[in-house]
Amino acid sequence: MIPPAPPPPLPKTRLPALSSLLPPSASTANASQSGFTPCFFFFYGSLMDPELLQTVLGLPEAPVVRDCWVEGFSTKMWGIYPTLIPRERGKVPGTTSKINEMSHFLRLQEYEGSAYTWCTCDIELGNGETIPGCRTFCWAGDPQSQDLEEGTFDLARYQKYFKASVVRKDWLMPI
Repeated sequence: MIPPAPPPPLPKTRLPALSSLLPPSASTANASQSGFTPCFFFFYGSLMDPELLQTVLGLPEAPVVRDCWVEGFSTKMWGIYPTLIPRERGKVPGTTSKINEMSHFLRLQEYEGSAYTWCTCDIELGNGETIPGCRTFCWAGDPQSQDLEEGTFDLARYQKYFKASVVRKDWLMPI
């Protein structure tokens, strides 16, 4: 069986400037020391895989992830990748992991590319606990774009056909 074609090229969107991610008192030079507050991230696509998340973050071992979901969003597909779109009555399953360092956040941002931008969300855990003030990556373009299609992300399919190209690849230089 031939795997499907790769996703279309990235749209011409821009990520927010690093300075916009920091409190007004923090500078880019000391961002990794004082400008980043550790927080939980919500993952709903390829980064739900702990081994892939380990690779992207450059960690010596896989991070702890927990199943969860967010409300107020839905997904559409951009090629093989899901996109998170704000939607009043939506609910999206995924995983969460705590990101403790600015360098890890920057690696996530590089992995997601300019097609995505970070936004805040509240994460719901299976035990009824809510974690407020979390971050996730949302579609940076028009949610009605013809580049997006209805559909759902299949993690097992991604792992079978595409994961190896990311996990084996030293695609990200240290920040």
